[in-house]
Amino acid sequence: MIDRFAEWANNAGLIVQRADEPISFSEGVLSRYKNIPEEWFKFMESFNSITNEAEDVYFLTIDYFADNCSYFEDISLDAADGDDEWTASIKAFWDKTLPIVMGVGGDYHYYAIDLETGEVVEGWEPEFEDTSVVAGSFYEFLEKLMSGEIVLGI
Repeated sequence: MIDRFAEWANNAGLIVQRADEPISFSEGVLSRYKNIPEEWFKFMESFNSITNEAEDVYFLTIDYFADNCSYFEDISLDAADGDDEWTASIKAFWDKTLPIVMGVGGDYHYYAIDLETGEVVEGWEPEFEDTSVVAGSFYEFLEKLMSGEIVLGI
């Protein structure tokens, strides 16, 4: 699946940098996110980066998680403006939602894995926590990308 996706991504106009050797996640990521699907780990440890030419749509690779894995969460927390109940619901949502693809070239949106169900969901600004299921699993998500059923806006 990984090689097939890499070939598709290159042909689709994405810029793909394969990792020379498997990359490991930090303990911070592993302690925050529980039930991460194994297929996502295998996929992510294989790439340094996957982005479009404009760098406004990209897969969130290990480097992203090392630096800042809470981009949309931070935007939502700013909007909550100290409201304790809203803040708690935002944090609970992002504790069980692993972002995997970001789009920031226009309306901000993302794809993420719901760690309770394994489904891939999509969320849009301004209500990032209001999501729609787009695939039943990470590999199904990749299949839908490769078939054109899901379009990243490359």
